[in-house]
Amino acid sequence: MTGSNAPLQLSASASLWSPPVLPATYPDRHPHLTDAEKTLMEQYATAPAEFMTGGRARNVLHQLARFDTPFMDIVKLTSHMDTTVVAARRHLFTYMVQTGLAFWAWPKEIWVEVIQAGPGRTHTSGTRFWMLLLAYLFCDVLYVGAFTAYGAMAEVIFGQSRVATEVDKVRTPLVEAGYAADQKEGGRLQWLTTLCMLVNRNPSIEAFSAQLLLTVHELLTDIPGAAQMTGRWALLRLQTSLCYLGILDEPVILDTSHEKAADLPARWQKDPTVDPAWLAWVCAFYDQTPTYDERRRRQMCYSLLMAGRWLKEYHPEVREPADWTEALAAEYVTYTCQAKLGELLLPANTRSLHFQKTSRHLSPRTIDGRLIFIRSFFSHLQRRTYLVNGKQHPKLHLTWVPHEAFRTPDTVLAACQPNPKDIAEDAWFKLIWAACTLTKDKLHAHSRNPQYPLAYYRAAALIWVTAARRSDEIRRLNVGCVRREWAPEMRDEHGVPIEPAEELCYLRIPTNKMRGEFYVPVPAYVADAIEVWESVRPPN
Repeated sequence: MTGSNAPLQLSASASLWSPPVLPATYPDRHPHLTDAEKTLMEQYATAPAEFMTGGRARNVLHQLARFDTPFMDIVKLTSHMDTTVVAARRHLFTYMVQTGLAFWAWPKEIWVEVIQAGPGRTHTSGTRFWMLLLAYLFCDVLYVGAFTAYGAMAEVIFGQSRVATEVDKVRTPLVEAGYAADQKEGGRLQWLTTLCMLVNRNPSIEAFSAQLLLTVHELLTDIPGAAQMTGRWALLRLQTSLCYLGILDEPVILDTSHEKAADLPARWQKDPTVDPAWLAWVCAFYDQTPTYDERRRRQMCYSLLMAGRWLKEYHPEVREPADWTEALAAEYVTYTCQAKLGELLLPANTRSLHFQKTSRHLSPRTIDGRLIFIRSFFSHLQRRTYLVNGKQHPKLHLTWVPHEAFRTPDTVLAACQPNPKDIAEDAWFKLIWAACTLTKDKLHAHSRNPQYPLAYYRAAALIWVTAARRSDEIRRLNVGCVRREWAPEMRDEHGVPIEPAEELCYLRIPTNKMRGEFYVPVPAYVADAIEVWESVRPPN
């Protein structure tokens, strides 16, 4: 989760920037605390908030100026509130009292503890963010972890405009080459690019090197879960851009995503929370079941690993599929229906801590999915032979029926049905406004190469938000589907005659397999948009 990186060797021309805070400008940087300083810090950190205010607080901080001045210089680099500053100062003083050292003398291990204990993991101000800046600027320690706000850190240290300029340099060749330009992908690329700037201690992408990318690639291995994969994906994109720009002569990191699937069973074997015998069956199922594609098999095996953890925790005597009984299957169904999000996840999973805080039950669809997977698993074992741990096992013979024993309860199936909700009127008006004001720039921000002209998308969007028609009904609309004059034969989808209205036009929905032709009243501006599309559409 951490990395402390000395700056790479750079040319003088590439280093034309200066940090916002220079540790050498603070005269009294003795590493050890005196007894008096410890007493004052402990007094400030433990006193009630309403007590340590005004002149009393100023007197204490004046005597601790050699620590508080650099701390406040960091705070002033960001937006802040007095209450947040007090909380961060207490946090800092508490750890200095515990260690007996000034923060600029802390080793990397202490900084890791201080940063991880600070609240606001993704915040761009506050205790954790200020600790990140102190560690980086005073001790050359860069904390590496998922969701760390490297973009905001880089903007504070290198300057907002400089960072934006350098990130744009990276993004431009990727967009021109056809890579996605949406906000999500751009955010990932910015996160990784600014991490590289901080590791290199230089904002210039011209100063990026092959060695830097290898260093960052190694640091990403300390980040658990999906964030590591996201970081590696962004690093490959950055590498591609640097090659386009001529900063790198050739790639130094290879894309091994295609090797991920083949590596899964080997990684599963390292899971200590599942019995090795059950793990062997899961791996055999993954490798030897041709019925499903790789993605489906992977999803099923993740669910089977959950079942294996449940077995090891509650029924450690059950190690293989043949050991299951109908009563055990019923107990597993009951457990699954009552399970909460995050239960039986590995602690290293990045979602584990989040789920512990939410304490919500599994959704009906998740429950149904897990039971479908284990039903399918046992069904395949009954129909096929499998080679497990080098031994050929015959088809599994059971005295009970897995499809009945693992059947999803009717109440869960009923809850899986669609649950439509009314959209708030103000939200609906926003949708209508978005459809009315759809522009070419907005369309291209979503899709770089839209399949149809802007007029089509605007007309289709307006029909959707005003007539509330299904996508298949919109696709089947004929040329000339709008009538501006009311006619007495017009009926709605329920066969009820439509009342005339001067300000409305009428959209004709063609016959389908469920009902005959009917009409839907729409505002005149929708009819205008449809006619604009009809005027520019190709004849066939």
